[in-house]
Amino acid sequence: MNGLAYDFTDKQVSPWGGLRLIEETYRRSGLKEFLKEEDLDLPIPGSNRGYDSVDLAEGFMVSTILGATRLAHSGMLRNDKVVQRIFGWKKGMGDQSTFSRFFKKFTMERNDKVFPAINRFWFSQLKLDKMTIDLDSTVITRHGIQEGVAKGYNPKRPGRGSHHPLIAFVAEAKMVANAWMRDGDSASSTDSTYFFDELQSIIPVERIGLIRADSGFCNETIMHKLEKTPLNYIMATRMTGPLVRQIFDHKNWFPVENGYWTCSFQYQAKGWTKPRRIVVVRKDTRLHPKTGGKLLFPEIEEFESYTYAAFATNMDLSNELIWHLYNQRADCENRIRELKYNYGIEGFCMEDFYATEAAFRWTMVAHNLMSLFRLQVLNHKHHPVLSTMRFQCIAIGSYLVKSGRKTTLLLSAKEKRRQFLEGLFAKVSNLSPPFHISNA
Repeated sequence: MNGLAYDFTDKQVSPWGGLRLIEETYRRSGLKEFLKEEDLDLPIPGSNRGYDSVDLAEGFMVSTILGATRLAHSGMLRNDKVVQRIFGWKKGMGDQSTFSRFFKKFTMERNDKVFPAINRFWFSQLKLDKMTIDLDSTVITRHGIQEGVAKGYNPKRPGRGSHHPLIAFVAEAKMVANAWMRDGDSASSTDSTYFFDELQSIIPVERIGLIRADSGFCNETIMHKLEKTPLNYIMATRMTGPLVRQIFDHKNWFPVENGYWTCSFQYQAKGWTKPRRIVVVRKDTRLHPKTGGKLLFPEIEEFESYTYAAFATNMDLSNELIWHLYNQRADCENRIRELKYNYGIEGFCMEDFYATEAAFRWTMVAHNLMSLFRLQVLNHKHHPVLSTMRFQCIAIGSYLVKSGRKTTLLLSAKEKRRQFLEGLFAKVSNLSPPFHISNA
């Protein structure tokens, strides 16, 4: 049996017609006009034939939304005339070498000017009175020789070179407030005070309701800075010997749920300048075999089935509420997985460290744009990840038709999908800042 016959056409066809929704979201958010401001200090083209910097930034963000993980993937947009027309790139789009030259123009000073300014603009558009900030770090394994790659903590590939970025998430909006690339041998708390200073320049202190972080950030320098600001915080603590002994000696445990107990006490760890409140949760693994926590007393029959978790906090709330508030931080791990597996932050690695950081931080801008689309246009309760949104809303066959001076994008969709897309276009057409986001 013969296979299906094939032939070629010069017709400009694209599989990404749904980007028309993303472009209008981007335009109506005001970000497109903001990127054009001269004070932002985006790189200037080297010649009159060079590509506009805003166009290149848009091209890179679009490529990450479409699943690119290499600069070579970003260069493929130069062949998609439909996408170029959707975004209005007058000179089309550059290739891999064009993107490489673009990112090499980003220095430490330019990164520290451009991206905080973008994030300040972005979060000024959100109507969200009190934000919960989740601090986290992650490990990105690297291959080859690149600046800043070093051997550090790498649980999945011990001994391999890596980068160790630091990220601050806004929990209610599921967006990135700030992100730094760091050397692979950095500890979780390395540069965290300077990072937090930059975060405060992006989101004013009066708009921050709570800071949450894992045990890597729980040290005197960070806690003292938060207390001085002042800001509420809840941080996991390391189970050091003195803390374990105090947990063992504590007698007043209060049941909060079936198989869970809590207690709290004042504790001063080594290096702390004062005692702080510690909330401890004890969990019965016989009732909750998949629960987290650390097994502290396996040799004692009375306690051999219990795991424990401890949190340092300056908040005057019940033990149970402190525990539940911290547990909600787990969602930032979902955001990191999405950034790795959908936005390709483990790719786009160049020899120059600050070029790599620029690509990393532009990816965060793309992530925030898609989070706005998810919250304001899709309005899904379960917050679909990028790959789902790409399949449902972006992967639409399309082509351009011209009648007189009018160009129209024709999308291939029938019946229910057409109704679905028409509903999204109606929502996008009504978008305007400020964008209301619920604290619930």
